Amino acid sequence: MEYRMIYKAYNHAQLMGRQGMVRDQERYEARNEAQYLSEAQDWSNALNAAVGEGFTVKDSGAIQFAEDIVFWALMEKR
Repeated sequence: MEYRMIYKAYNHAQLMGRQGMVRDQERYEARNEAQYLSEAQDWSNALNAAVGEGFTVKDSGAIQFAEDIVFWALMEKR
């Protein structure tokens, strides 16, 4: 068996949509949604790349640090 650990760190405030006050609420919400979708697609792409090489997810999770959140996945290939 072969194992691979993949992980990606993201700024917690940006990921959760707390990027500061903006006078235009619609613009603020659109920016937050775009940021969330970008981060989600980035993580999905990392997982899909490993799956494309024959790996499956054995375990995964997230760890929160002071200002960042790290998504991780332990991949296994038989």
